[in-house]
Amino acid sequence: MALINHARKEISLKIVYWGTGLGGKTVNVMQLSKLFGGKEPIQLSTEEGRTLFFDFKPLEIKLSNGYKLRYSVYTAPGQVIYRETRKLLLKGVDGIVFVADSQISRHESNIISLKELLNEMKEQKLSLDIPIVFQYNKRDLSNILSVKILRKDLNFLKRPDFRAIAIKGIGVRETFNEVAKLSFLRVITNLTSFRARKYCCVQKRDMR
Repeated sequence: MALINHARKEISLKIVYWGTGLGGKTVNVMQLSKLFGGKEPIQLSTEEGRTLFFDFKPLEIKLSNGYKLRYSVYTAPGQVIYRETRKLLLKGVDGIVFVADSQISRHESNIISLKELLNEMKEQKLSLDIPIVFQYNKRDLSNILSVKILRKDLNFLKRPDFRAIAIKGIGVRETFNEVAKLSFLRVITNLTSFRARKYCCVQKRDMR
């Protein structure tokens, strides 16, 4: 849920990268850090050396009305034992990037991870109108599934999707730009709708 600070003229949005372990979520965030600059991401790792959590200084975009649009980007750890951490990261989320590992051997893990995401959204009563963007990563490898199969098995909600080779920075910016745009448009739409309802309530009260 976007946080709006009128005093500081800031709109803060939260983007979460979700997917199976070692699928490329961490690489995406590292590449974003290079693309947009700022401080190095904060990394917490497991004993196995796998990434647990990432966060970096929010990206900032100035709007025409003087407000700053800020994005905080997080990765959800893919390992099974970190389910509770993943659940917490979905709190207040404004946009989600599902990073799918294109390798044939990882397809079942992708499906399980997506089911978990949708189940957690349902349990937390998160609306399915929250933007979800799919990224089919590791397209440079030889043992991969076709995009057609990945779309059929994963992107049955018909959301925007992108091919990527995250380790080379390919598809990283495009994926983020899409989820950033959609999450912002959703916030603006919800704000406009809220103001319209509020105005109607005031009008009805004044007519009594």
